[in-house]
Amino acid sequence: MRSVGLNGKAFIPLLSAYACAVPAIMATRTIENKRDRIATILIAPFMTCSARLPIYTLLIAAFVPDRPVISVLLGARACTMLLLYVLGFLAAIATARLLKSSILRSAAVPFVLELPEYRRPTWQSIGLRLLDRSRVFLRQAGTVILAVSLLVWAMTHLPLHNGRSPELEHSAIAYLGHGIEPLIRPLGFNWKIGVGLLTSVIAREVIVGTLGTIYGVDPATQSMTLQNALRQDLSPAGAMALLVSFAFAMQCTSTLGVVRRETNSWKWPILQFAYMTAIAYASASFSKRSSHT
Repeated sequence: MRSVGLNGKAFIPLLSAYACAVPAIMATRTIENKRDRIATILIAPFMTCSARLPIYTLLIAAFVPDRPVISVLLGARACTMLLLYVLGFLAAIATARLLKSSILRSAAVPFVLELPEYRRPTWQSIGLRLLDRSRVFLRQAGTVILAVSLLVWAMTHLPLHNGRSPELEHSAIAYLGHGIEPLIRPLGFNWKIGVGLLTSVIAREVIVGTLGTIYGVDPATQSMTLQNALRQDLSPAGAMALLVSFAFAMQCTSTLGVVRRETNSWKWPILQFAYMTAIAYASASFSKRSSHT
């Protein structure tokens, strides 16, 4: 942590950000220096949280061939997943260096950490923890993900024409997607992917349900699996661009909300969303161009 200018107490929050950025940002309260704390908050979402895994798994399974890289120990798909983790980590390190050498510069302070007494976990504690996380996921799946999926489904059937649902290309969801398509077309994304990106701002994993709903309604792809349907609209270069954009983009309103609460200002979450979106777009564009060369 010292090598990039961060307080040593940033290690635990950044480590916990691999599960979820929200508790990680709340954990920065242990950092006394305000500038160090804000710097840690601003880079925490770069760590690959579990909410990114559904779209990572979907795209990697659809576009990355299952071939060995190091004998049978490590395959191309596993390497791609590890690379995405590394990209997020490197982005966090680079951003921390930039912040601590500019707007959040602060004097180094000594770091003393009293380690707790570690004990071997019991099967009971592991089981209770798994049960608790399962309840959290089911509650989220039954509220946010389900609500967004229902909204997307409704928009694919509106506006009605003579009491009938319109064709998908003339639906409300298509008009919304075509409105942002010029911005994302250079990355290799069509309007369907654009709608998925919009809904993923609510929660990253929502994009999978959104794409499943849209392709499930489309007569041309409704009989296909989602992986096969995506291959109709995404090139391998476009898929890599989408993976890279998800590695860097801040697509989670819960994270933005907790940043607002912890910093007591809208300045930092707006800045955070803006620079992470810019990095995601630039990196996705670079990835797409590199894939063609």
